Amino acid sequence: MNNSILAPVAILLLLFITSCSLPKETLLRVEKSEKNAIDFPLDYANSFPTPTFEQWDKDYNTFDRFLTKKIMKTQMGMSYIVDSVRIWWCMPSARVHSQLDTTTMINNAHKIVGDWRTVCSRRVSYKDSAAYSDSIIYRDSELISKNEDDIVLVITNDKFKLFNKKKGNKKFKIAVSRNWHIENRRYLMLYKSSLVTSAISFIGIDEEGRLILNSYYVQERKRPNKYIVYQATMTQSIFEKIK
Repeated sequence: MNNSILAPVAILLLLFITSCSLPKETLLRVEKSEKNAIDFPLDYANSFPTPTFEQWDKDYNTFDRFLTKKIMKTQMGMSYIVDSVRIWWCMPSARVHSQLDTTTMINNAHKIVGDWRTVCSRRVSYKDSAAYSDSIIYRDSELISKNEDDIVLVITNDKFKLFNKKKGNKKFKIAVSRNWHIENRRYLMLYKSSLVTSAISFIGIDEEGRLILNSYYVQERKRPNKYIVYQATMTQSIFEKIK
């Protein structure tokens, strides 16, 4: 399957590109430090349903309690049929079977204010599939790609600005500049004037104080009475605070 079809709307890199530069004070601190890189397990800080027919749906629906009307207003999926296979997809999705673990939830939104630099940026595919004849769920995880660009995130009380420097380039360019809001301690809403038009991703802070941003594209493929495949393609960026 074409990876470009599976790729989610990566809010960190695809909203718009301009020639604005990184703030001078932040740039000086970036230049004084070395860029760190960390290899995390493919399932790092993610929670998955128990892979059994009896428990999968129950575990999946457990996360619905975190969804709010504000979040649901941003969700728009599409369905169609190809060669008797029913396909449904949504991107970016706030209802996904591989969700950011609730232990990373942000109780104080002020904690994300500051300057951050990526230590890991990648795309990962998570797939749960089952044939109805054997009632067994098969789980597969795959690293699709790594992003080696230098990415710096500057968050103030009202603005979320992300700067990107491609490998081999000398200057940072702004990739995202939006207002931000954290909904229900785990959903990052980036918007211009209205929350309804927000780009949605999951946001959290791990035990080491690293900031995690996950954006998901989900696709369900089902052939009635034959099989079902539920696939989530995650764009993930993990940041450390610049000191």
